[in-house]
Amino acid sequence: MPKPRLQTDGHVLGRVVGVVQRFLSIFKDTRECLDPLRFDDPVALRTNWTPVVHGGNNFCTHRLQLKSGLTRSSVTFRTTPAMVAFCLVFLVGGVGVAVAILMTSVGIGMPVSPGILVALAVAGGGGLMLQRARAHEASFDRTSGQCRVRAKNYAISEVHALQLLRETVRGNDSNYHSYELNLVFRDGSRSNVTDHGALSAIRRDASALADYLQIPVWDAIDFRLPEHLRNGGADPKLDLLRNNLGL
Repeated sequence: MPKPRLQTDGHVLGRVVGVVQRFLSIFKDTRECLDPLRFDDPVALRTNWTPVVHGGNNFCTHRLQLKSGLTRSSVTFRTTPAMVAFCLVFLVGGVGVAVAILMTSVGIGMPVSPGILVALAVAGGGGLMLQRARAHEASFDRTSGQCRVRAKNYAISEVHALQLLRETVRGNDSNYHSYELNLVFRDGSRSNVTDHGALSAIRRDASALADYLQIPVWDAIDFRLPEHLRNGGADPKLDLLRNNLGL
């Protein structure tokens, strides 16, 4: 008699497992695995495909601006009004609270509250964020043949391609995607141009910059990294190609 009961219990357990698996599949990365061979370029085989910088904002922090003139043109990634406003909320808000605390304390003849230090720290944090955003503005000038990225100067002739990557940033309350635009140099090394959460904006800017520099875009946003690329391990197929190509 217990046999039907065991079968029933097994059936129920199987349904529960199925429901759990379907629920977990929502969070599974179903994108196709990235194969650097798809870019048909030996430099792609010696380029790292993990993010250059970790983290990032969930809104657009920098946008490309093209300046054209009669004798020269340049491209600059400027801090967006949204990023400036975000920083000013902390900067101005912190200063305002500090002034209010100081005036209140003077008005009632009481010692200044320790809260003024917290307000000033918030204001200082906003100022540092704005300074950092300004410092990350990149510029490219074909006339001089130079570009400046993250406070470093490079020869444009050494820039081989642009790389687009996606990173999932896990926060305390929610997760979001941040997208990287990187320069890839002829030796496979990289430098980050910008990193933010506006997908359509970063793809448009990457396309415009690629047209300006006349180089390709290696867009890996719609692909997931296989284990050997994620952990920096070796891929026998790529190693064989590197040996044959003398990389």
